[in-house]
Amino acid sequence: MTVLGAPLAVRLPVELRERVSQLAAATRRSQGDVIREVLERDLSRLEFEHRVLERAAAVRSGSVQAIPAADVDRMLGLEDASVPAGALDDVS
Repeated sequence: MTVLGAPLAVRLPVELRERVSQLAAATRRSQGDVIREVLERDLSRLEFEHRVLERAAAVRSGSVQAIPAADVDRMLGLEDASVPAGALDDVS
């Protein structure tokens, strides 16, 4: 059982509030439960994206040095490895 903390007030655009309300009604759950589930599912992704942006800014500013992919391939012994055509087409 999850122990809940203090309530948090959030202002939502009308359209988003309606979507939450409709999903809550359709699933017979509270709006708070719907919002909590969305946060539990997606907060980690948002945190990851923020870390990527911070790292990119650090690389651009020169405070962190990036390692070229060719150097990584060499370190891993993959410099002669071939990648099949189209192998990266579905990578997002």
